[in-house]
Amino acid sequence: MAVQRAQGPPKPPQGPPVQLYHQSSQYRHWRYSKEDLDKVRSELNEHAVSRVRSLWEEERAQQAVQDTPTPVAGSSADGTASEGPSQPATPPPPADIEYLTVADEQALVSYYLTQIVALCNAFKFPEMVLATAMSYLKRFYLRNTAMDYHPRNIMLTCVFLATKTENFPISIDTFAAKVKTPPAGILSLEFLVSQSLHFEYKVHHAHVALSGLVLDMQTAGVPAASLTSALPRAHAQLRASRLSPAELVYSPAQIALACMRAADRESVETWLGVKEGKKDAAERRREEVNAQRKGKGKDGGEGLATPQGDGEGSQSDEPPALEHAALLRLLDEIQAMVQDAQKNVVDKARATEIDKRLKWARNPEKDPKSALYKKRQAEEQAQREEKERAKAAKRPPQDDGSVFD
Repeated sequence: MAVQRAQGPPKPPQGPPVQLYHQSSQYRHWRYSKEDLDKVRSELNEHAVSRVRSLWEEERAQQAVQDTPTPVAGSSADGTASEGPSQPATPPPPADIEYLTVADEQALVSYYLTQIVALCNAFKFPEMVLATAMSYLKRFYLRNTAMDYHPRNIMLTCVFLATKTENFPISIDTFAAKVKTPPAGILSLEFLVSQSLHFEYKVHHAHVALSGLVLDMQTAGVPAASLTSALPRAHAQLRASRLSPAELVYSPAQIALACMRAADRESVETWLGVKEGKKDAAERRREEVNAQRKGKGKDGGEGLATPQGDGEGSQSDEPPALEHAALLRLLDEIQAMVQDAQKNVVDKARATEIDKRLKWARNPEKDPKSALYKKRQAEEQAQREEKERAKAAKRPPQDDGSVFD
């Protein structure tokens, strides 16, 4: 009997390795162009304004039926009830309500991004928890609006959820006690936040990419002293980038490179020069191989050989000089976005001003004190009771299996 020879381990796939980021849900579902990002936010805001206006009309009608107007409590920038000096005791007509604009919503979300930083620092959470919580908040408001869910409540749930997804758990009682919020108020929003994230909890962060970039720069011969000096400045740029929409438009590696370039332009240019030199050498080698194949075709009668590519995206049709110029333009865009976030930090006064308008611009269905909320709760309770009665009617008498219904 012939002995079969061992096949050995499978051969690795041909072509360049594919980055994990480009296989992730973050790349497929949470990456936009600037134009698409503006469009998503604009359409979300327009639909919310239309829906909230309609619901306020229904709220007024319901109050008229009950003949007991129920003012909807507002909330200040720290989430507590507030009454602005110019705010009426009863809601104005829906057409007169000053609904939030896209800029208002983004300013409010930006303010609570800074509150995530303060909160995580107070708890001494690791940077991974902080960065993930900020990503969750930004992603949540690509599927929802501040007129439906107040960012303060969502912020707390995002932080608590991030402690679990990043394997740095804290008990809900400890967390809730320190943020002075009932545990149920945090936990009740977890499923909503998870749904809005499409249950995609993994986030690829630029600060992790920066660590790999620094190692590669050391291998390329960039002086270690320069990198050691520039690294704190690069991390400061990365922290500022989290207040911007950069991670929704650019990859973590691109953001990391832009932040390092802002910190030490000379070192990055040196590293890029080394990379371009290696690429040019690889291109020359490829041309030599192709020339040899063509020569073999003429001499041996085998015809012209087709150059073997490395797979889609492995070789660009543009010359290296154009690729380098495009990269520099992209890095300039990222740096400008980060600088804009640094210059336009939303303070508490701005957030409080928006919050006062949010008192009437918010969805009355989400407020437990509104007549519409109470009506919806009564309707849901009636539906549950009707289902129970229907089950009971179909159930045979003395049916022990009913305990599993």
